[in-house]
Amino acid sequence: MANLESSVEKTATKLVELPIEGMTCTACARRIEKNLNKLPGVSAYVDFATEKAHVTISSEVSRAELTEVVEETGYSVGSNQSELAVMIWRMWVGLIIAAPVAIISMVEAWMPPNWHIIAAFATAPVALWVAWPFHSAAFKNLRQRATTMDTLVSLGVIVSYGFSLWQVFVGGMQSYFEVAAVVPTVVLFGRWLELRTRRSATDSVRALLSAIPDTAVVRRDGQQVEIPTSQVKVCDFVIVAAGQRIPVDGQVVEGASLIDNSLITGESMPMDAARGADVSAGAVNLTAPLVLRAAAVSANSRIAQIADLVREATAHKAKITNITDRISSIFVPGVIGLSLLTYVVWLLLGDSQSGLSAAIAVLVIACPCALGIAVPMSLTVATSLGAKRGIVIRNPDSLEILNRVRQVVIDKTGTLTTGQLRVSATFGLSGIDAAELKQALAMAAAVERSSVHPLAKAIAAIDQELTAVEVSEVAGAGAAGTVNGVFVRVASPATSIVNNRAELDAAVLKAGAKSLVVVSWGGEAKALIALEDDVRLEAKPAIEALQSLGIEPILLSGDAEARVSVVAKQLGIQKFYAGVAPEAKLAVIESIKAERSGHSATAMVGDGLNDVAALAGADVGIAMGSGTHAAQAAASVTIIDDSPLAIPFALELARRTWLNIKQNLGWAFGYNLVLIPVAALGLLNPMYAGAAMAFSSVSVVLNALRLRL
Repeated sequence: MANLESSVEKTATKLVELPIEGMTCTACARRIEKNLNKLPGVSAYVDFATEKAHVTISSEVSRAELTEVVEETGYSVGSNQSELAVMIWRMWVGLIIAAPVAIISMVEAWMPPNWHIIAAFATAPVALWVAWPFHSAAFKNLRQRATTMDTLVSLGVIVSYGFSLWQVFVGGMQSYFEVAAVVPTVVLFGRWLELRTRRSATDSVRALLSAIPDTAVVRRDGQQVEIPTSQVKVCDFVIVAAGQRIPVDGQVVEGASLIDNSLITGESMPMDAARGADVSAGAVNLTAPLVLRAAAVSANSRIAQIADLVREATAHKAKITNITDRISSIFVPGVIGLSLLTYVVWLLLGDSQSGLSAAIAVLVIACPCALGIAVPMSLTVATSLGAKRGIVIRNPDSLEILNRVRQVVIDKTGTLTTGQLRVSATFGLSGIDAAELKQALAMAAAVERSSVHPLAKAIAAIDQELTAVEVSEVAGAGAAGTVNGVFVRVASPATSIVNNRAELDAAVLKAGAKSLVVVSWGGEAKALIALEDDVRLEAKPAIEALQSLGIEPILLSGDAEARVSVVAKQLGIQKFYAGVAPEAKLAVIESIKAERSGHSATAMVGDGLNDVAALAGADVGIAMGSGTHAAQAAASVTIIDDSPLAIPFALELARRTWLNIKQNLGWAFGYNLVLIPVAALGLLNPMYAGAAMAFSSVSVVLNALRLRL
């Protein structure tokens, strides 16, 4: 815990969480973890996603000792937020300097003779301070006898700036200051995107747990007292007023009410909660006070278990290894070796000056400018293009996974349907005509006007003219009231006691798989109202677009099978899962993933708290913008305008982007493969090497911009 003291603790066991700064890959986390575990009485786990070391201490070990081990490994303990803030400052400084230096370098023939001196001073902060994270990481990797993209960036900055500075001192006119300014700035931007993505890994868990109230009212010693929810004990009697969230999982022992469980289940239909009913923490008590017997403490509640599922799914999600790092592990040592070999060969031939020029040309032509922007440039264009279509790509790396998606599991309510109930059909009973049916509906609207039930709200919208008096509402039994002297009851078919049951049952069968309400008075059913949430207009075109991309849509819902089957048939979806509880959705995702073949990936689209574990457990999660914050935090992609058409667009954009990245890498390395041998032979001086390098960067930028077409 952050507030644990750094002094030596002599208690049996304690847990310390150390925020770790400077990690660039999971290998960094494993090195820190290995060294921490060497301390006697220490059990450590370093989570790269959350950038924290979770250390259990069972002996006299201080926080200071743990910090010392981390720092000796080459990393630091501090505030992660400060690291992000410093990174943003580095980016801005780099951008402010790199932009004019790069532009001026294009027209340096028209610049005054002392321009190189000005450029040397201007570029120094970028080469030293902005690029410091790369220099530091390169040194750490060197100690571990490894090379990564950091090595490549650091080498390019050092060589380009060092050679340019030397040219200033000897009076030469050739410089590569723009390389030293642009390379670290662009690559640092990509690193910032990566860091932001890792920081959001725990947002979904925090959003889940924030749905549990901080305090609860319990009965103790014959009195009602308000205590922190964390102090509620199993079997405590918890009082929940109407309109409040339920703080713990429990069983109703007093009262009856309607429970809005949409935060948990994602379904708009509230559930009846009477004596003996089980309720979950995070749900909202809608209509009347309830007394619960706590069945689990907050840490073991259903919503906390879902949070645990999110943690587990996120922790086991495969991390994409950086392409440039994989290439660099071979490319960087090869370039350094070739440069040294070039100089040695020329030295043996008796021309050390030409050898130095050729060796520098090899390093400059291999400068990572094009390589460094090959991936982030495509990702930047793709993310901006997605944003214009209402698609926020929170994790740009997820585009690689989206490129491989061949199955999309889609939540029904709020994703393919509006989630808002409406009256879809009405049926007159007891021989009433059209005018009498209209009057019956108006009477039902008057009775339901004071209710907060979603069904009641939809019925109340039918008419606003009539007024009901002596209205009463009973959970599970509907509502009743007097309208124009007539006692009217509005209830479900199952709870309606009427004489014309056969006629009512026939109308229910005719209405089909919908939510049904009966309006009755005088012992007879007068009208049957059918309600449903609409399928979005864009849903069917979206499903057809997915199928045209060779992607199988799969419907997943906690709703009844009859309703889910109707929606699936309406949209042309062959495979669907109905009646799936929130905890089971992750299991369904895992089973779907297990059935697939090859290197394909599975995406999950949802909007509710009940979808969070599945969103995190899928290869890539897509959240609807109107959904809960927890769902958006667990997903890599958010669709702001809720249009299902954005789903196939995002997948198609991912395919185009991944192809574009491959093309960019081809451009970046194409020049190297052709010109490195030419430079080694002394046929390409550093000036032309710099021009070739710049042209490769331009090619990469232009190719990335083709995504906009």
